[in-house]
Amino acid sequence: MILELNEEQKILQKNARDFMEREIIPIADEYDRKYHPLPKDVALGLLKKLVPLGYVGSTLPPEYGGQNLDLISYAVLGEELARAYLSLAMIVLIQDGSVLPVIVAHGTPEQKTKYITKIMSMEKITCFCLTEPDVGSGARDLKTSAALDGDHYILNGTKTWITNGGIADLALVFASTDRSKGIGGISCLLVDKTESPFTTRELPKLGCRSCPTSELNFEDCRIPKGNLIGTPGSAYLLALAELCRLRVAVGIGAVGLAQAAIEAAVKYAQERKQFGRPIGSFQLIQEMIADMAIMTDAARFLNYRAMYLMGKGQVPFKEASMAKAYGTDVAIAVTSKAVQVHGAYGVSEEYPVERYFRDARTLAFPDGTAQIQKLIIGREMLGISAFV
Repeated sequence: MILELNEEQKILQKNARDFMEREIIPIADEYDRKYHPLPKDVALGLLKKLVPLGYVGSTLPPEYGGQNLDLISYAVLGEELARAYLSLAMIVLIQDGSVLPVIVAHGTPEQKTKYITKIMSMEKITCFCLTEPDVGSGARDLKTSAALDGDHYILNGTKTWITNGGIADLALVFASTDRSKGIGGISCLLVDKTESPFTTRELPKLGCRSCPTSELNFEDCRIPKGNLIGTPGSAYLLALAELCRLRVAVGIGAVGLAQAAIEAAVKYAQERKQFGRPIGSFQLIQEMIADMAIMTDAARFLNYRAMYLMGKGQVPFKEASMAKAYGTDVAIAVTSKAVQVHGAYGVSEEYPVERYFRDARTLAFPDGTAQIQKLIIGREMLGISAFV
């Protein structure tokens, strides 16, 4: 179990933090106000700056161009990026943490040859398409369908709340290929927009405003049969395992955001004076900051534990749901306290804590709410599912 970073991880953390302080934090507030969402060229420019630091593909084996970076190290990188600019961290989360590992683990040799290098070089921006307008946490009820027609699947349906959807070149789409088989009829397809065009519509939202979040529409979209991931009807368990990974990544993002809020609150409490002394000398301010630190450290260790277990090859449903549920709840509480420490300035765009608060509230929903996570935890502990 990870209780302290090793020397290599500390160096990785320092290098990432130095880069964020120099390149990302100075532009984050400006970009958050200016871009809803980031245009593709701007997003690509930022993503390419992150590649040398290990943000895309570094956990892959060397034969795929990776560095075999352990998942705790990757969590450290994720936290530092989220601390700087959560919207950018969410873009990276999907580019590196969803479609890429699915292709590596389940793709055919042809799919790997065609896409892995392009994803790692940012030639192909990716998105993960599971959620639908009427299907959120109940993924077994997907309405999107894919019917085999000769050498192609004909894809029809709508996906919504898709991170990176509006700038994506390659979509990983879950659809029913045989509705009579229920979850045994859910399949997964790689939809390359250059070969199989689809339309998108951006969805404005409260926080993470710079991160593209879109509705994708597939109308008689022809997908080559060779773009099927795995075998027909084998994708439901794949989707659940991938959601487990994404939940921990979101939890890590929440920890980074909470850490940013702590640092902003500490700085303000040291500098702001009332009644002739820094407000940080007041006991109730100290209590709030102490609570923020305690909750954030607890969330950090929950997420690191889940990452550690995944690094050992496990699919830790309970631990991942704990990490995500508690992590996002902590981000909301900690950013709210940071706003309170700042007083009226906390709701002003002159200070970053108002962005942190909006981002934290938005982060509660991707990959399942805290309520859904608690039902998963209950199922894993009791052996009884609350889902009908």
